[in-house]
Amino acid sequence: MDNVSHSLAGWALARAAGPARPAGTTLTLVLASNLPDLDFVLMLRSEAAYLLYHRGFSHSLLGLAVLPWLLAGGLAWAYSGRTRFRWLLLLGYVGVGLHMVYDVVTSWGTMLLYPFSFARLSLDWIFIVDPVTWLAPIMALVVAWRRPARSRAAALAFLACVGAWAALSGAVHAAAVREVARADRAAGRDVREAFAFPAPGSPWRWRGFAVAPAESLEVARYAVSGLPPAARDPAFVARGFGDPWVARALDTRAGQAYLWWAEVPVASVDSTGSSGAVTVSLADLRYVRSVVPTAEMWSPFSLRITFDRATGELREVRW
Repeated sequence: MDNVSHSLAGWALARAAGPARPAGTTLTLVLASNLPDLDFVLMLRSEAAYLLYHRGFSHSLLGLAVLPWLLAGGLAWAYSGRTRFRWLLLLGYVGVGLHMVYDVVTSWGTMLLYPFSFARLSLDWIFIVDPVTWLAPIMALVVAWRRPARSRAAALAFLACVGAWAALSGAVHAAAVREVARADRAAGRDVREAFAFPAPGSPWRWRGFAVAPAESLEVARYAVSGLPPAARDPAFVARGFGDPWVARALDTRAGQAYLWWAEVPVASVDSTGSSGAVTVSLADLRYVRSVVPTAEMWSPFSLRITFDRATGELREVRW
C-alpha cells in the first residue's frame, strides 16, 4: 500500500491504547508502520536494484524479527526510559506486521521468506492506493478525537472494516480470475494461467489477462467489472517471445532478472533506427497503461536491452 495508508493505519491503531497511552505510542506505531519501506535506499544503488529487491529483506519474516528491535532500542534511548522497552517492542511488531499484511494484498509481490526463498507473494486483492485504507483510519481518528472514551472501540472498528474490505476484495478477485478463464475458454482458446489485477475502484474493476501456452503469440486482455464480475472488451497483446532478438535479450542477466520479477511479461523489438542497433523492450502487463486500446502501451517498469545489429553484441541495458 501507499505510505499514506501505512501512516494512517499506525496513527489510528495507536488509539487502541486509550487516552492514557504511554509516551511515544503514536510515534512508534507510525514509524513502525512505515519502517519496511526504508528499502527505498536501494535507489541510491540503481533503479534496477529497487525494482528487483524492494519488498525483500525489510518485508520478510526475518525483517519482522529484526526491525522492531532496532526501532524499539532507538526510541527507548530517545525517551530515556520514560516508556518501557517491552511496550515499544510490542508496538514495533504490530506496526511492521501490519505493513507486511497491507503490502501482501497488493500486486507488487512480497518476499516473505527472503533470503531463504526469492518467491514473491502477491494476493492481487487491493489496488496500491485504496480509498477504504484512507477513510477507515481517518474515521477512527475523528471518533477518538471527538469521543476519547471510545478511542479503543474506534481503532478496533477500523481494523474490522479494513479486514472486511480485504475479505470482500479477495472473494471478488477469485471470481474475477475465474471469469477471465471462462471468457477465454468460451472464445475457444487454451488458458494456461489467468490473472485479475486490481484497478482504481476495485473490487468493482479489474484488469484481466489470460495467458495461453508458451507457443502462443498473444496474451488476451479483458476489462473486468461489476458484481458478479464480467469480462468484456477482449483485446490481444503480442507476447513477442518468438523473435530471435527477444530470445537473445532474455538470455542476458538483466533479461532473466526481469522474467523473475514480472507476472505477465511481453516483449517488443525496434530495429528501425539508423544507428545499427536493435532494442528489445520488456514490459509487465501488470503495469502497462494505454489511453485507448489501439494506442502504444507504456509501462513505468520496463527494461530496454540494446544490441549491435551487425555483431549481436550487447550495447546497453536501461531500466
